[in-house]
Amino acid sequence: MIKIILQDLDFLNNDFFRILADIIGAILIFLKPIVTPIGEFMVSWISVIITFLQENFSNDLTIFIVICVFLVISGIIVNIVWPGDIKGSIFSKGKIEELEDKIDKDEVDIVDSIRRCKDCGNPIGDSDVCPLCGARN
Repeated sequence: MIKIILQDLDFLNNDFFRILADIIGAILIFLKPIVTPIGEFMVSWISVIITFLQENFSNDLTIFIVICVFLVISGIIVNIVWPGDIKGSIFSKGKIEELEDKIDKDEVDIVDSIRRCKDCGNPIGDSDVCPLCGARN
């Protein structure tokens, strides 16, 4: 039954998917020296923590509930203080204005530096003749 279903699926024999799988495989093989130690480290410290919690707290879920509540409350506090695109409540008005002044000083307005035609106002760049009205500047 499974053999019949797999024979009906034409897309499995498609070269595009084989090429895509080869590319993904090459990327994973290239990153293996970096990813493998990270994975081993994660497995080791998570195993140690789970073993410690099972030995010391048995089947009591209290510690897990406390950790969960702590993470949720700290997430709420972080989102109140730094809410993303909006300036957070941790900044006072003076600091916000000070930061905006620093940002404004670094910006250069290139619109004012563009040469324009004296007659029509069209941007002329480095040329002495306006391409729109033909006036010499």
